[in-house]
Amino acid sequence: MLPRIFIGGTGRSGTTILYDALGRHEAVYSFPNEMRFLVDPDGLMTLISELSAQYSPVRAREALFRFERLMRVYLTVPQRAPYFGFDLARWLGGEYYWQRLDEFCAQMVEFEFHGRAWQVEPNIESRFDAWTERVRRVRQRMRGAPVIAQRLNLPRKRLRMARYFSDRTELVELARVFVDDLFLRAADQHEKRTWCEKTPQNLFHIGFLYELFPQSVFIHIKRDPRAIIHSMTKKEWVRAPNNVRDSCLFLRAMYDRWFDIKRAVDFNKYCYLELKLEDLAASPHSVLEQVAAFCKLEGRFNTLPDITPDRANYWQKTMTVEDRQLVNEILGAYIERLGYEVYV
Repeated sequence: MLPRIFIGGTGRSGTTILYDALGRHEAVYSFPNEMRFLVDPDGLMTLISELSAQYSPVRAREALFRFERLMRVYLTVPQRAPYFGFDLARWLGGEYYWQRLDEFCAQMVEFEFHGRAWQVEPNIESRFDAWTERVRRVRQRMRGAPVIAQRLNLPRKRLRMARYFSDRTELVELARVFVDDLFLRAADQHEKRTWCEKTPQNLFHIGFLYELFPQSVFIHIKRDPRAIIHSMTKKEWVRAPNNVRDSCLFLRAMYDRWFDIKRAVDFNKYCYLELKLEDLAASPHSVLEQVAAFCKLEGRFNTLPDITPDRANYWQKTMTVEDRQLVNEILGAYIERLGYEVYV
């Protein structure tokens, strides 16, 4: 069986380019977008924690609700924030996606009961009820009367008792099968034998991803920090500060976290590969062949991505001397630890 492949980085480091390249291999399927439900807030990593080591009935029920909201609403309605353009159901098998999600969520529930949720269960009143309540409050304000809540008690409804997994490995195995079923189904539909998932923030949750898929390959793609800072400040849609100093502090926190993780994880137990975007841009064919060999991929790349050294190193021509000096001042030690030379 071919290994599952994860890609991570700091963002603006080449994760998308590498992801696009691996998806061009005849054995590897890459998804239309990042599969954010693995490590994002309210995703699978949070759910596993809240139903095991962090368990309490209230927290577990809320975690399950938030996970289902993420999977059934946020990531499946392309027109809705905060995940505009995402449509997991369409990407991962349509009806099969909903069926497999129902099965997995049912495995997370011990039983259901009829009662009042005093803590965190969401209010699911109808739109009409919400509208009439707003009209009633407006009328009270117009009369100068104090606004009094219509309901003093929460309504009774069907509530779920989320399971407690004292053996975390049991829950992790259920999650692993769930994810692999969905991802392999999508790969099979495109006549691919394995899959590759790219989310830059994977880098900071590499321990969890190895726990989920111990035999997976993790590829960390790096880039000169000066190039990352320059890219961050030129792209308005990047979720980072838009000035050089704050971007450096933003990136420094990520590097500090990554080096802490690197000290804590025993990479001798796992398949882990680091590569530089600059090397990929300089010799794409050679580097991708090395990546394929490391991942034990059989077959060939159908095409190569459009990447050149000029695209990876454009910052050298457009970044001001003042900005370079500021980046070197704040991130100089990190530039060297990542294998780059500090210069202006």
